[in-house]
Amino acid sequence: NRQKLERLVQEKQAAYPANRVVSQHAHCALDYSCPTASNLFFGRWEMAIAVSPGCNARCIGCISKQEEEDLISPQDRLSFIPSVEEIVEVALPHLEQAEDAIVSFGQGCEGEPLLQWPRIEKAIRAIRACTDKGIININTNASNPRWLQRLYDAGLDTIRASTISGHPDTYTAYYRPLGYTFEDVKESLRRARDAGLYSSINLLCFPGMIDREREVEALLSLVRETGLKLIQLRNLNIDPEVLLPRLPALDSFGKALGMRTMIDILRREVPEIEIGNFSRPIKRPSPIAAPIQA
Repeated sequence: NRQKLERLVQEKQAAYPANRVVSQHAHCALDYSCPTASNLFFGRWEMAIAVSPGCNARCIGCISKQEEEDLISPQDRLSFIPSVEEIVEVALPHLEQAEDAIVSFGQGCEGEPLLQWPRIEKAIRAIRACTDKGIININTNASNPRWLQRLYDAGLDTIRASTISGHPDTYTAYYRPLGYTFEDVKESLRRARDAGLYSSINLLCFPGMIDREREVEALLSLVRETGLKLIQLRNLNIDPEVLLPRLPALDSFGKALGMRTMIDILRREVPEIEIGNFSRPIKRPSPIAAPIQA
């Protein structure tokens, strides 16, 4: 696969020599083995489009930019803002031709894509003016309901919001948000439900914390309040000595129940929710044909 990927990267770069999205994700695919970046070149499944070098959160475990000198991020942060034309140029053929096609804004190599919402909105409208195929998704911190509403109205299909918890205190301690609160995240998800989008959360799991009684109750409340369809469980790969001093005392979270018990509780209390580990394509509603005039 590596040899095939290298060949496909060369072909795509030759076809789009001026497209910086292609260049960025060639770097991510070859140097970081990023699956969604690689899918751009393989022409399959969920494809990455990074758009934002800036961010409005200061996540303790950020993988693309660390403020503290003794913490090294495993990836380099995106250093440019792609044009609408660059986005559409790579997204459109993927949506039209790829198997189970998904185009996703919001990747590990960037900041928060919502900070570029006007550009994303224009790109979505341009794409949907050409094709109704495939799924347009955003992976986001869901920090601004008004900006997301613009994307919902433009034709966004799915949203995956990142969180470490359903409790505002835990969320704030980890994300250290700038200019927004956890209530904004919940409102974004409520609006997604009301707009008919398929919504999910990317739940960063730190066993011994996320499975404590307070956290499980908060997670159940989040699901019930927002109409989530899917919880993606993701291991939070972080040194406990980096994370725990920055969180509230775990003793205040109640008893640790264990991850298996937490999942069993979710399945029992909110059986409508799916529990998984990756984004999946959904069936887009068919456009309603205009009535034939007599």
